[in-house]
Amino acid sequence: MQLIISTQAQVLARYVNALASLGEGQARTAMSRALNHEGDKGRTQVKRALVKQTGIKYGAVERAIATIRATPATLTYGLKARGDETNIAWFGGVQRRTGVSAAPWNKRRIFARSFIVPRFGRAFIRTSKGRLPIRPLCGPNLARELVKDNSAGAWPSGVANIVARVGHEISRLLPR
Repeated sequence: MQLIISTQAQVLARYVNALASLGEGQARTAMSRALNHEGDKGRTQVKRALVKQTGIKYGAVERAIATIRATPATLTYGLKARGDETNIAWFGGVQRRTGVSAAPWNKRRIFARSFIVPRFGRAFIRTSKGRLPIRPLCGPNLARELVKDNSAGAWPSGVANIVARVGHEISRLLPR
């Protein structure tokens, strides 16, 4: 799923004469600069929302999200999250008598029939009454969480001033 903000009609209606006087090359440069500036602000808001939403630390969110910046040729700005599963042990996981206590999605709870293997630092859960089989106990996935709830809502609010920013970039390129 993609989050897309399209302001082409608003930008053209407001700055059609200024864009025409710049020429196509400089107009594309101004728009790509505006996209990158406002996109970076939106990216920050999305990452902050993901930290609150998932409980994953900001540094880990920073490493997992790639930014695809706009160029004059592409004029698109995007965020791409790696789809790695996060283990429950990374959310303050502690071994208790009844299972692992951890706080994924910022809510602490006990996962019954689960345990942490100290050698690997990961939590596993038993899938039957016997000793085996076991499977890893996974928490939030940033690729799925990116398009849900608060993080999806943070993107449009973060890039709300794109039309004004295009005007600013145009004024920087126009001869004085």
